[in-house]
Amino acid sequence: MSPHSILTRLLVAPAALVLLGGALAACGSSGSAEEGKPLLRVGVQKDGIRSVLTQAGLLEDLPYEIEWSEFTAGPPIIEAAAADQIDVAWVGSAPPIFGAAAGAAFKVIATVEEQDEKTDSILVPKGSDIRSSADLKGKKIAVGKGTSAHGHLLLALESAGLTLDDVDPQYLQPAEGLAAFQAGEVDAWSIWDPFVTQAVNFVTQAVNEDGAIDITADEGGSTDPYLAFEIASAASLEETDTRESIQHFVGLVRDGFEWAQENPDKWGEGWASESGLPVSTTSEVATKKASVVGPVTEEHIASEQQLADAFFEAGEIPEKVDFSTVVEPGLID
Repeated sequence: MSPHSILTRLLVAPAALVLLGGALAACGSSGSAEEGKPLLRVGVQKDGIRSVLTQAGLLEDLPYEIEWSEFTAGPPIIEAAAADQIDVAWVGSAPPIFGAAAGAAFKVIATVEEQDEKTDSILVPKGSDIRSSADLKGKKIAVGKGTSAHGHLLLALESAGLTLDDVDPQYLQPAEGLAAFQAGEVDAWSIWDPFVTQAVNFVTQAVNEDGAIDITADEGGSTDPYLAFEIASAASLEETDTRESIQHFVGLVRDGFEWAQENPDKWGEGWASESGLPVSTTSEVATKKASVVGPVTEEHIASEQQLADAFFEAGEIPEKVDFSTVVEPGLID
């Protein structure tokens, strides 16, 4: 069985069919580069990457053309990179682990480290009898399989002496999870920003007029695998020109985040326009999500290895993963 098929099987749950191979939609490019310029295929989510680079003026006069493809979450991005459908993208902590377990052809090339060390949350309606992770036992929880929120749920349950077998996970993509949460079809939702801020601020009418509550707000890095990564297609890294374009682009992302630390409001405005989310949501997230892009360190590898081991021990991946084997050093200082 091919790595592509294995990864699909790892990520597709009976509760929700995740359309991986067909999940990407090209945004803003016809797929052919301007004459004389190479093409760089960049995967994005509702992550604000395009807007931070645009608002910072970093997409002007590039030595390559960019083809943007938008995905619902990190797992289909890993599959697209492994299938040589994209060159580079940003994903959370868990997708590279699931990709490594499937033998997918990709590499981790840089770390994106959020300074607040808080990426994911477990939300419940205000008024719920769920007050902590321990109260999740027997509850129905929406979460994206193979995402950072999946890792957060796993670690939060472990911190309360529980396992995934003690709850009823509903493997749903963000839009489906939001709908289920709004409709009261699940008891809790494990999700990342900007969806956390959107839910806390704007789910109020559907869930409870007082809003949604983050029951893991104070746990920080102890249960939140907050590291994110720039990843690249293994095939793309073998092509000299594409490798240079990837290296240049990751440098732009680093510069963009440095600009965003001083200009969160401008980033928030651009992010709202790009994503369709309210500017009040994106501006709030931009203010608290200052990130630093840098090389993958031994500390980062150790943190990911702990998460990989937790996924394996929980039976969520079929074999142990050595995270260091999917790291490609040297692309960013």
